[in-house]
Amino acid sequence: MRKHFAVLGLGRFGKCLSLSLSKLGNTVLALDKDEKLVQDIADSVSVARVVDCTDIEALREAGVANSDVAIVAMGTNIEASVLAAMALKDLGIPIVVAKAMNETHGKILEKIGVSRVVYPEREMAEKLARVLTSTNVMDIIDLSPDYTILEERASAQMVGKTLGQIFGPERRGGIIVVAVKRNDHIIIGPSGSEKIKDGDVLVIVGETEEVKKLIQE
Repeated sequence: MRKHFAVLGLGRFGKCLSLSLSKLGNTVLALDKDEKLVQDIADSVSVARVVDCTDIEALREAGVANSDVAIVAMGTNIEASVLAAMALKDLGIPIVVAKAMNETHGKILEKIGVSRVVYPEREMAEKLARVLTSTNVMDIIDLSPDYTILEERASAQMVGKTLGQIFGPERRGGIIVVAVKRNDHIIIGPSGSEKIKDGDVLVIVGETEEVKKLIQE
């Protein structure tokens, strides 16, 4: 479903996020006090405006209050980040996400009630480390602190066995194989009797701790 997003701060993180959300078909309101940054992205998002993101009245006038989700992408100026997050909360935005530079910054954002605090550099580094650690892991997406999606190339030990033999509840509780990518074909919701073939890519959803154990095997 098409959502309305407001992105406050158009540095590298904010710009990439705005472009990605826009490419997915969402309405994106991109804001920054730097006119050049706004001009650079203006043709690629729904609306781009020069706005002081710490000024609640300026945000209201820009239409931020109509957003389903607002993201504070300002990271280098902690005071501005916190003021922007507070303004978004006062505007009644249902979901407020904020980028944090460090743990202290993150704790302050949590105290004022943002829905989620993100640490882009750290999270990307952790994800890359997990992918590089295992030769079979192709991608990892953290759905939440508790659940993770894993794309894993079937190992030689899996080939010839059924999904039930490898991932059955009695052997692997908390993990479900939701799809198998086989050449150009995708098997959605495969049965436990589906035999794993060489070259298969398994799309797995599971409890984060169980997925970590799987990666480490």
